[in-house]
Amino acid sequence: MLLIRRLPGILYTYRYPAYSAGIIVSTFVYLLFRWNLLCVNLQAWQHVKRLCHLYDQGLAIGSLCAPLCVSKDINSLTCHSFQTTKQPVFSAEWHNIKLVFKSVPTDVQPIHWHDNGVLKYPTEKEFLSTIRTIVKRKLNLTLAYDTAVRLARLKPSYEEKNVLKRRLEMESLWNLLQDNEYLLSTIFTDKDVFPQLIGTCGGYFAVEYLEPLPFSHSTAVFSLGDSKEDWGLRLRVALQILELLDELETSFREPFHLCDIKMNHFGVTSDKKKLKFIDLDEVFPRTIISSIFKDIISCNGDEDCDFLDCRSFCNKSIHKCHSNVGNNNLQIICEKIFLGWRMSNTIIVPGLLMSQHTPSELASILRQCANPEGLEEKVRTIPDEEVRKRLYNILYEIEHSVNNDFFL
Repeated sequence: MLLIRRLPGILYTYRYPAYSAGIIVSTFVYLLFRWNLLCVNLQAWQHVKRLCHLYDQGLAIGSLCAPLCVSKDINSLTCHSFQTTKQPVFSAEWHNIKLVFKSVPTDVQPIHWHDNGVLKYPTEKEFLSTIRTIVKRKLNLTLAYDTAVRLARLKPSYEEKNVLKRRLEMESLWNLLQDNEYLLSTIFTDKDVFPQLIGTCGGYFAVEYLEPLPFSHSTAVFSLGDSKEDWGLRLRVALQILELLDELETSFREPFHLCDIKMNHFGVTSDKKKLKFIDLDEVFPRTIISSIFKDIISCNGDEDCDFLDCRSFCNKSIHKCHSNVGNNNLQIICEKIFLGWRMSNTIIVPGLLMSQHTPSELASILRQCANPEGLEEKVRTIPDEEVRKRLYNILYEIEHSVNNDFFL
């Protein structure tokens, strides 16, 4: 009690340090929210409130608007932290199905224009042509007519006849189609490697919720005393990652590159049997990555030819980056996820497959996969096919042995 009575006097005596500490703490908390390292569910409700206000004014359209704003069937909103690439991201429930809502940029050039003061919109034929052009530019994919028609509607089986509503639909679709995540989720519905698109409302779209892996951020690093059960789980996840990489390499017309790979960019289905890549902002087919390198104005060294985790080479004689991608998904996974953070070829923070249980044969093949040529600088080499096969076979044998022993 005496300390409490004396507190105002103490604060006054040390007011300047107290002010400084208060400013530092306030700034720190602000930055946590600003960088999405911390969030509160109130933020998710505020986003929905603004969206529903637009819907009530007739300025938002989509299959999820009514469940969000009228029947309130979509509820249990939860904010997501550690989502710095897309604002905002929150999850919700709809008839016991969990969804993840994401927003798309709205600061794009509008699809309408004015001609002598008269508001103009593209014809249906022009709109279809524009959609096919966007997809070709972003994904190097020539859309079939039926697919283009599906992308030109918010409800694939419904053709909007009301002119004003159709124009609003075009505006919404125009913003959505600029977003790489929306494009991949809606075009490749037959590929089970990206989250499935569920619906839209205004500048938001919802995809299936995938459970985060049990290894994220600090929890991804196990101590050397991790249990055999943990080791078995890590092996199983590693195999699922390799299977996903194989699908990305072989299931499309050309391989897709994951240029921003982190452990929390993977999600698993509720039955734990299927792994998917959930952050699609920097996922591109090989020709698009090549064009990104080609468009780099100039380079003085190889480090100038990096696009996040995807890397190319610098032709120093002409100061231009090679269009070829130097590494691939497997090399990045082995380097960043399986081995962990390294410095001068020494592992500082162990990755998913570095444990007291890791056999020397596995550790050796992981090093060959992450750095085939044993270089000191960033790796720009693709592991050969023999390394990939050996890695998968070794993991399969160890996982089968460990988990069979555990469950016996």
